[in-house]
Amino acid sequence: MTEAKRSAKPVRRRGVERSLEIQLGRLGGIDVRPTRLFLWGGEERKGRERIVSLGTPPRSLLIPRREREVQAGAVQVRSLGNPLMTIALAGVHVARKLARERSEVSESGSADPGSERSLRSPD
Repeated sequence: MTEAKRSAKPVRRRGVERSLEIQLGRLGGIDVRPTRLFLWGGEERKGRERIVSLGTPPRSLLIPRREREVQAGAVQVRSLGNPLMTIALAGVHVARKLARERSEVSESGSADPGSERSLRSPD
């Protein structure tokens, strides 16, 4: 390794939400963020992505996050921030959203097992 590469500090970005992006060659990819999920088919992402909202917009964008990129064959993985923390935060948002939707259904629906709105299966 050259001296310039050893002394260069990794670039840290502010004002951007943490993310974990996985591109599976020609098949498509997924970009996981704590509050959103992006899905696309094919090699090109722009204009072909579907967005799934998981919660409220991000808040702490002032913390600098390190950008990393790894490629293994046709698979390319890019992350901004710690990928495990990104997945954990997205999991928390998904769990909260599911719990909120479940409570809304149980409040507005009937507890009768024969009801179409019930979450229970008939016995």
